[in-house]
Amino acid sequence: MLKNVISVIDGAAGSCGKAKVVGEIATDSKIQLGASITNCMPNAGHTFLDEKGNKTIFRNIPVSSVNPNTELFIGPGSAIDMEVFKEEYEQTQKYLGNRKIYVHELVPLIDERHKEYERKNIKTGSTFKGCGAVIQEKVIRYPVLDFFKDYKNAMKLSNDEWMDKLYKHLDNENEYTILEGSQGCDLCLNHSGNYPYVTSRNVSTTQLLADSGISSERLLQTIMVIRPFPIRISNITKSGDFIYTGSYGSGDELTWTQINLASMYGGYPCKGDVECYGNYLKPELVKKWMARVPDYYLKQLFGKDYRAKDPNEVTLLEALELERLFHKSKGIHEYETRLLDLPWVDNDFPPNTIFDQSEQTTVTKMERRIFDLDIHKLQNNCRINTPSSLYLNFFQHLGLEYSETKGMFDDYYFNKYIREYFSWLEDQTNTEIAALGTGAKNGERILKKQLIKEIKKS
Repeated sequence: MLKNVISVIDGAAGSCGKAKVVGEIATDSKIQLGASITNCMPNAGHTFLDEKGNKTIFRNIPVSSVNPNTELFIGPGSAIDMEVFKEEYEQTQKYLGNRKIYVHELVPLIDERHKEYERKNIKTGSTFKGCGAVIQEKVIRYPVLDFFKDYKNAMKLSNDEWMDKLYKHLDNENEYTILEGSQGCDLCLNHSGNYPYVTSRNVSTTQLLADSGISSERLLQTIMVIRPFPIRISNITKSGDFIYTGSYGSGDELTWTQINLASMYGGYPCKGDVECYGNYLKPELVKKWMARVPDYYLKQLFGKDYRAKDPNEVTLLEALELERLFHKSKGIHEYETRLLDLPWVDNDFPPNTIFDQSEQTTVTKMERRIFDLDIHKLQNNCRINTPSSLYLNFFQHLGLEYSETKGMFDDYYFNKYIREYFSWLEDQTNTEIAALGTGAKNGERILKKQLIKEIKKS
């Protein structure tokens, strides 16, 4: 059996940078990528930044469209919101050109009723894009459910037509086919261990194969994309409601301040880590920031009873977060802290400079929560998916000095702390690290081993 299928999946709770990895594979001139398949929904966005930093957000359309020679498929595990799809189609036109996108006939359309149903019934965190509700109607064969029809060069194909076009690539021993995963394994409906703080489907390579109508015998490799510190979506909805969205197993919830400081000074974020620095915590300064920071940030930091928070009871770590959010609300991501006396980092920067690496979700634009890694969850995800390699994105969270660097692993010096981290991660998962993602742009990576295997011919 010819094995030429690559699966790219997220080994954590989403937002590990799958689009970056897919984009790097698709733009590699040494890889003949014949076809790409998504089974995505509009509840997740996949961001590709080219070498110049130009951003394109994909939802249903394959990121692999950045390769002009790759045929594009949207599988029956997808669901489409036509308003979102039309906007995405226009934004990706620079990559699509006149190419056709082959859409399976059983891709359902999301209507406003699906979003409203989720807003009324889901109380465990959601993007409320109607994805779970539309799949529910598809499963029960709801008679008024609509399915995708042609839109410009996005063509609806019958099951037989779709399979015939796809298998021309699967049966070509000179071409790869890539499965672009959506969501993350720790959001998996059945096997994440996080129910009910999950997404509306199972997340695994076997699910991607099943949704695409491909035998597991065709699989060549799975690349599992992870990050040192997993994320979850905000507890605050876009309407300002407070909805708890779950924890990350046994991993402590961290703050972006802890990530920012640890990455600058070569430590690992943990409870009490900011106490080692000299501080100048003053309640009057805290009170001033609390008056100027937007309410949704205050709610994010102090919870739904944020208005009752006494400035005199704010901890140093909370004050540092408040200071960060004050600057972030003004669009400032590099600033001098007024709370800590920090060691000197670089002559190019003033003393006590902090670089804020915090992130927003692609879809809701709300700030992500960040956690310590629960290694047992990652071990389970590796058991289920048996990845051939790990792609460790956001490596700059372990060492800011590596941010946006490129090259080969052997050309870099890594201190003892980072080398021990590599050994621990590979030993615990029984999987080798193939690459370190050092930034969001295409090609910002340190390559440790060959990422893509040779096609196995029958």
